[in-house]
Amino acid sequence: MPRLLKRIALLLFAFVAVAAAAIYVLYFRRAALPRAAPHARAVPVILTIPGLSACWVETAKTFSRFSFGLTAGSILVKHPAGDLLIDTGSSSQYDREISGFPFATWLKLKSLAGQLKPKVPLPDLLRRIGEDPAKLRWAILSHVHLDHAGGLMDLPRLPVLLTREELQFAANPSVRAGGYVIAAHTQEFPPMAAPTLRFDPTPYETFDESTDLYGDGSVVVVPLRGHTPGSVGIFLNLSPTLRLFYVGDAADDERGFEERVGKSLILRDSDNDMALANQIVGKLSELHEKVPELTIVPAHGRSAYKKFFPSGPLSCVSGPIAASKRETRSSEAGPRNRGRAD
Repeated sequence: MPRLLKRIALLLFAFVAVAAAAIYVLYFRRAALPRAAPHARAVPVILTIPGLSACWVETAKTFSRFSFGLTAGSILVKHPAGDLLIDTGSSSQYDREISGFPFATWLKLKSLAGQLKPKVPLPDLLRRIGEDPAKLRWAILSHVHLDHAGGLMDLPRLPVLLTREELQFAANPSVRAGGYVIAAHTQEFPPMAAPTLRFDPTPYETFDESTDLYGDGSVVVVPLRGHTPGSVGIFLNLSPTLRLFYVGDAADDERGFEERVGKSLILRDSDNDMALANQIVGKLSELHEKVPELTIVPAHGRSAYKKFFPSGPLSCVSGPIAASKRETRSSEAGPRNRGRAD
């Protein structure tokens, strides 16, 4: 019996060691990337807009007790000229949506993005923080992958801001066959011939192109092409000192831009153009060094959200002037300035 127990213990030890090594290789080990080419910074002028606030709407989480915990969901921007939803997480019908894929694709989707399917539908969570989903002005997607666009299926139909590049990517049959884009989701997108987001050659921070959604500097979008051809990042400026930069899946987590490392092996194949995606990580790292007070938030990096939203999910943060008017809407706001979003 003691010999049997010893063998069992050795087998268990070997299993744990192999599993730990596999997790390290697949997720934690990442290649160092070269620095981005130096880029001049276009320092923005930022105002504090009364009534402007941001709320963290988390639809799912995993490994939340650890520093590498993952999250999914949305950031709600409450703006006097109409509210904006940044990304939407997965659909509440995620399991049904992936059921028709071949087994290998289904298994990948089930074991990766499937770990972040919603526990509560997005509209219900929005109502908990006082938001009427039917009154949203816009949704903007960092990119069209199913775990960022799927929540549109649970919302009332609303304008979705996407570039022509991203709409073309979403229509690509090979992209759909790989499970990255769900055909039903694309029915919520604008027509390919009528993209709703485009950029001006206006420098912003370390980017050469940008678009100011509201025309007041509160929400500025820049291209982050690489993870997908039309991936974007969204700057949210609550005040000159309280700023967030949402970067979607341009980086796995904070480690990407803090240590300037590429994606983990298990997630690397989700990049449409790996070389370009790695350049974007280098660019984010450069921005982080130049503007360390800016909170860069990867879509699934839960620790980054917690830095900007210290009260956790379903909490809101406002700029200093707007703090006492967090839930108000200005009745004196002028005509809605759509900036370059149509």
